[in-house]
Amino acid sequence: MSSDQTAKHGLGRVCQKVGHGLSCIFSDKTSLIYIFGLAAFYTWNLVDIFAPPLVGSGGGPGIEVSTVVSSVCNVGSYVAIAALLSRFRSFFALAFAAAVAAAAVVLGAWGLWSVGLVGSPEALLAYKGVTRVCAAFVIVAWGMRFSELEGSALTQRALAAFCMATLAFLVIGATRGLLQAGLFALLLPLSMGLCLRATGGRVAGEGATRPTQVAASPDCGEAPPAASGSHDGVRRFLSSVWRLLLVFTLFGIVTWVMILGAQAGLSTAFPGSVVAGAAFAVMACLLVASCVFEGIVSYRYVYKLVLPLVMVGLLLVAAFEGFRGVGAAVVSVGFTCFDLFCFVMVATACRQSGVRAGAAFGWYRALESFVPMVALGLMTALGQLGARSGNTTLYVLVAACVLVLAVVLVLDRGSILERGRLKPDVVYPRAEALYFARQCEEAISRYELSPREAEVLSLVVRGRSVPHIAERLYLSRGTVKTHIARIYQKLGVGDRQEMIDCIESLELPEDER
Repeated sequence: MSSDQTAKHGLGRVCQKVGHGLSCIFSDKTSLIYIFGLAAFYTWNLVDIFAPPLVGSGGGPGIEVSTVVSSVCNVGSYVAIAALLSRFRSFFALAFAAAVAAAAVVLGAWGLWSVGLVGSPEALLAYKGVTRVCAAFVIVAWGMRFSELEGSALTQRALAAFCMATLAFLVIGATRGLLQAGLFALLLPLSMGLCLRATGGRVAGEGATRPTQVAASPDCGEAPPAASGSHDGVRRFLSSVWRLLLVFTLFGIVTWVMILGAQAGLSTAFPGSVVAGAAFAVMACLLVASCVFEGIVSYRYVYKLVLPLVMVGLLLVAAFEGFRGVGAAVVSVGFTCFDLFCFVMVATACRQSGVRAGAAFGWYRALESFVPMVALGLMTALGQLGARSGNTTLYVLVAACVLVLAVVLVLDRGSILERGRLKPDVVYPRAEALYFARQCEEAISRYELSPREAEVLSLVVRGRSVPHIAERLYLSRGTVKTHIARIYQKLGVGDRQEMIDCIESLELPEDER
């Protein structure tokens, strides 16, 4: 086979994988509900930041006041949700009521402003404060839903949702007047309505008792494991996300310094269309990559390593723009994308550790909402030192980028690839059997197999046939074949022998040897 034929064959295989992955994402009704629901929220978030349906919302002395109001309302609502409200059985019903209230406030504020009864700053502050409180319920509700999904389904649906959100933002941003306000007001109720639909109409919050084990379904993956102990679960959760949240906080401070500086210095609207277009390109590429490399690339290390490196480059490029225009918009692209990845990683950590997703998302979003106030305080301090408009601020940003890069490279010791090298400490037969059993457990955890897939895996590696497995697990032969195909797909293998070789190549953590 010539090099041209080999290249065409490889390209054909890639296109086949992408087509199959996208068809699996968009052909399932439940998957579409998750995608459209999260997309509605992120569309609302993009419009609220870059194109609010009220004039006079960009630049000027009101930037500081608007930032403080939004941050305080956000932090307060997320803390309340994390500490108390997410425990209520009626949390989802409460979240839907909050979404409807946000829509009423948006339309009311726009109507009062349009007839001249209130000024633009007053209307802006009113709807900023109230809608931020209401939106907190919606994103936490979606965090609770997404934390029930397995890793690959969670990642792909979140990426697809954000791609759709950027396109919807461009459409809404092109409208004006009552039409824009109406579309904007519709987003949060639509998002929560789909969230309720995703739960099958259940409105119970995390105060409801969870089953300890639920069989996986093709639609929404496996249910989160029950926490064996609150302290142990919290410790596992923090060990999974603390590096990510540290990087996220550092990036957030640097990004908001640049965004606030750009908003205060621009006389025209902040170029949100540039952010949406660039974010769509990034997310679309990552969505395609997730289809091509599913079962091979470790998503958690891509999030914690690859994207921060990309964002460091964006920040350094934007530093030469002097806080204005496209430079600050490009910076916000990286931070906006990283925000989505934090959502995915926190949801994954919740499912793996068994901690309450409502509490985890509440505290994580509270930290995110506090970052703009830290950035505002830094800008104020630099202004007091007379360095706000000089090169000193650029030096501070470059130093912050270097610090973030150091945090990522030093603290993240993981590998980009899921597969490692086999290093057994002992070689005699009984120890090898025990070591292989632990490798099977590691494969189940690392490749995020559902409980049912784990049962099928344990029988397949022992050489059991499909009819035997079907009879043993009370499944149809077709269902067993489907589970085996999904196991092969997650492990990135083509047959039983490759699957065993893959499992035997896994390196166990030091404390499990």
